[in-house]
Amino acid sequence: MMPLDELQRTAQASVLGGGPPPAVLERELAPPAAERWAIYVDAYRLRLVDALATQYPALASRLGRDQFDACARRFIAAQPSTHRSLRDYGSELPAFLLAGADTDEARMQSDLAAFEWRLAAAFDAPDASACTIAELAGLAPDEWPGLCFAAVPSLQRLSTRSNAVAVWREARQTLQRDPAAGPLAAPAAEYGATAHWLIVRPELDTEFRSLAAAEAAALDQLLAGASFAELCEQLSTSRDDAAVTAATWLKGWLTEGLLLRV
Repeated sequence: MMPLDELQRTAQASVLGGGPPPAVLERELAPPAAERWAIYVDAYRLRLVDALATQYPALASRLGRDQFDACARRFIAAQPSTHRSLRDYGSELPAFLLAGADTDEARMQSDLAAFEWRLAAAFDAPDASACTIAELAGLAPDEWPGLCFAAVPSLQRLSTRSNAVAVWREARQTLQRDPAAGPLAAPAAEYGATAHWLIVRPELDTEFRSLAAAEAAALDQLLAGASFAELCEQLSTSRDDAAVTAATWLKGWLTEGLLLRV
């Protein structure tokens, strides 16, 4: 007799892999029971497909339900879930889509999935009290160079090479009018120029905006651990007003509630 824990692991592997029941069970199962096993295995996949559709509503609308279901099943077969919560499943979908992308539409869909995942991550992030301008107002001049910051938990950064955000906006407006709408062909996919995005949830609503390349690079540098002085030094290699620019950006980031003081 197979030990219970080994039987459970074997049964789980069979469900995750979509295979027949383990041999130790199959010997004991009458044909109707084997059919019920197949129904259970498929029901598990349907649950994952539904979870992915919830995580990626704009992508699901863009593709249409049938095409999205087929895509989701390919992803599930390639990337079995290792998470206890359905909420955490699906982060690898953008990379999965990009790996098989051979058209502008397919590459845009990867960007769209990445954007939707980060929107959800920002919304679900824990609350935090961001550093404010008032907290830094009393600092002595010699304290500024060593200032370091981290991102608030909801802050997400994303760079895209398509018009995925425009597609998301159109899908969102369409879904608000008709939740069952799809597939959505407009706007047509465009791919080429890189765009930088900042996503955050300062209060109850998730917000996002585009970033110029220079500001995006500076913010990424700051969040990677650079001090204010190091940020100014890096900016000085490409512009004469490095200190003023760094201070202006920092003031804006603090106003938006993006940073925690380290």
